[in-house]
This record gives sequence, structure tokens and C-alpha cells, in this order.
Amino acid sequence: MRPSQSPDVSPVDIPADLRARVMPAVLDELARWGVERFSVEAMAERHHLDVATIYRYWGNRQKLIVDAAVRDADMFRCAIDTGSLRGDLLALARTLAADVNTPIGRTFHRVMVMDSRAGHHDGETRMLFWQRRFSVLRTVIDRARERGELREGVHTVAAIQIVTAPIYVRSLYMEDPVDDGYCLAIADLAWHALRRQ
Repeated sequence: MRPSQSPDVSPVDIPADLRARVMPAVLDELARWGVERFSVEAMAERHHLDVATIYRYWGNRQKLIVDAAVRDADMFRCAIDTGSLRGDLLALARTLAADVNTPIGRTFHRVMVMDSRAGHHDGETRMLFWQRRFSVLRTVIDRARERGELREGVHTVAAIQIVTAPIYVRSLYMEDPVDDGYCLAIADLAWHALRRQ
């Protein structure tokens, strides 16, 4: 199979043992080289993986990177459903903090920042990651809207960014962990800004 072809197998059909070997290798390569210099062939050689098998299941480098990027989608989806806007905002902040407080999580978020030097393909890869991540995170606002907890006129993207942006910015520019007090402060500010009075 040529690298440009789409895989015949959907991500859910990828054997668990193969995913367990490939995903850590992808994250390790991204942490070392970033998106621009990521190479499936170099990763396969360094981590003793079969390059043909990787292309068979993932199709191309972009799909492989995005699959690794959304590795935590289910974790986010489950962790941020508490039944209330205030609880969900705090759960979201804590889940993001737990992710960026790990060495691989922090490094991964740093390499997924847009780079003006990136080619079109790499910019598209990053955008796919953020779109997939946002599709999970927006459920906090969607559920609150359905429950009638939001004030009128809340913009979904801006609402999510109230919580995510401070944590992501802090993880980009500081090495200190994002502590629980910070999560509580961010969630409380967001709740007061978004709730129906």
C-alpha cells in the first residue's frame, strides 16, 4: 500500500496489541522531532515496528498522528460528564491539567501548536487534532445548554476557551504543574461567566 492511500481498516478495527505498540512510538517520535520532522519509516525503524503494517492500518502519517493525538478522547468524554455545568467545568479543567502535567502530555501539546514554518500538510494535521479535541470538549457546553444552565448568547468556542486557554498557555510557557487550586479558580470564573442567573 502506498503511504497516500487510505487504510481499509477503521481505527476501531486496529488490533489492540498493535495499537499498544504503535501509539507510544508515535508519541515518542512527536516528542523528539515534532510534527514537521515526524517520519513513519524512521519511527518504525527506531521502535522495531513493521512499516507496511503501519501503513496498512493507518494509511498515512497524518492519520497516524491524529489517531495518537486523540488518544485521550474517551478519557475526556467520560471524565467531564458530572451532571452539572459547574461540575463539568471543574472536571474539564482537572482532566486537562492531568494531561499536561505529564511529560508526554506537555510535550505533545507543545508540538501541536501551530507553526508558521509548517507546510500545508502539517498545518492540516494540527487542525485535525484541535477539531477532534474540540468535538469532545464542546459536549460540556452542549449538555449545559440542553439542561437550561447557560445564559443566553453563549458562544460555544469562546466558552470552551475560557477553561482550556489558561491551562494550555500555562503548559506552553511554564514547567510548573497546573495545580488543583488553579483548576478551581478557572472553573469558577468560567461558571460565573456562563451560567444562567
